Amino acid sequence: MVAKAVGVREGDLLTIAQVQQFLPVGRSSIYALCESGELAHYRVGATRRRKGRILVHRDDLLAFIGKSRQARSVAPTRVDVDGLLDEIRGGRKRRA
Repeated sequence: MVAKAVGVREGDLLTIAQVQQFLPVGRSSIYALCESGELAHYRVGATRRRKGRILVHRDDLLAFIGKSRQARSVAPTRVDVDGLLDEIRGGRKRRA
């Protein structure tokens, strides 16, 4: 079997529908991620007339999720809400 020759086990390659279970986005968004190169994928069964089926390796999906995770601390800042509202309404100028 070819899959065993390249080290791919059963269940390692996921269809777009299976990828949707991991990512809370629509099918078209997943296709866009693949087409842009952000999500590594394989195209199987492509011919001149057909684009073929897209399969995503489980490790590539997990790597994408890991690098997409944004962990940043946000420092609280003071905002002069009254000043902003006055500025919006055309009142006094906002202080820096």
